[in-house]
Amino acid sequence: MRKIESISSGRVSKNKENIISLLKNKNKSLPTKYLYDDLGSKLFEEICDTEEYYLTRTEKEIIDQYSMDIIDTSCAQEIFELGSGSSKKTKRLILNALENNDNVTYFSFDISAKALKMSYNQLRKISNKLHIRLIKGDFNNDLNILSSSKKNRLYMFLGSTIGNFDDIQAKKFLSDISNIMKENDSFLLGVDRVKDEKIIKMAYNDKKGITGKFNKNILNVVNKEYKLNFNENNFAHNAKYNVQKSQIEMYLEAITQQSIILPNKESLDINIGDKILTEISRKFSEKTLKMLFNKSALVPIKCYTDKKNYFSLYLLKAKKYF
Repeated sequence: MRKIESISSGRVSKNKENIISLLKNKNKSLPTKYLYDDLGSKLFEEICDTEEYYLTRTEKEIIDQYSMDIIDTSCAQEIFELGSGSSKKTKRLILNALENNDNVTYFSFDISAKALKMSYNQLRKISNKLHIRLIKGDFNNDLNILSSSKKNRLYMFLGSTIGNFDDIQAKKFLSDISNIMKENDSFLLGVDRVKDEKIIKMAYNDKKGITGKFNKNILNVVNKEYKLNFNENNFAHNAKYNVQKSQIEMYLEAITQQSIILPNKESLDINIGDKILTEISRKFSEKTLKMLFNKSALVPIKCYTDKKNYFSLYLLKAKKYF
């Protein structure tokens, strides 16, 4: 097994203060990153295979169709995938990059060691010309300490994970990417598009209930991280579509009265019907994306989409070099 390089900078005390603040707020929430521990990453891979979750298979179809053009246009010699998960969708891009280069380095960057192991197992037998590096870190905090390269690097952020960020967070993340990009680097961004509300809602409420298990697992993660006493059986999965904001909002809704002991030993009463926001998943229009790219100093070079216009991949460059 390839060694995992950890670059994440621990911020335990600050995180504790943040958790307390988020749970005491009238509109309670938990940081989305805690959905993706080892079990959460495994459950998410299962979600991606459900009938209702169109995002993964649609994005893979686009990659399979346009991967050679993406590699040729970006002139990629290295591929750096942020939030890589199992890297299933990336295989075609790597194979095409290997056709154009004597050797290729693939960087798998994820917050979950389990996801990094899945990524390595998925790709390790592709070619002896492929060098794999596994990096454990948090792309919300650690982008500024990534090492640069003299080679042409293709950064990737797939799965419409950008939809988990509000406007301020998305602008910061994309600006951080723009700042670390060199002149010959490119950035491939996957985005889910605005579409029929019914299709979107079904994707986050699968018949098998896997998304519900995934959502509830966040409580086990924060229990372990901050020594809390949440009981996942006291909550129900609730995912609804906010038409005004064009986003799925995923909540855990309390189904019983309960009391939670916070990290500062303060007691927090949670009433029946109280909701904790665990994730948003925004759906993007062309207008919204244009504004976001402009604010983040990124320039779209090409856009790839499927026949139904459900999902798009944008190939971008840093504006500072234009």
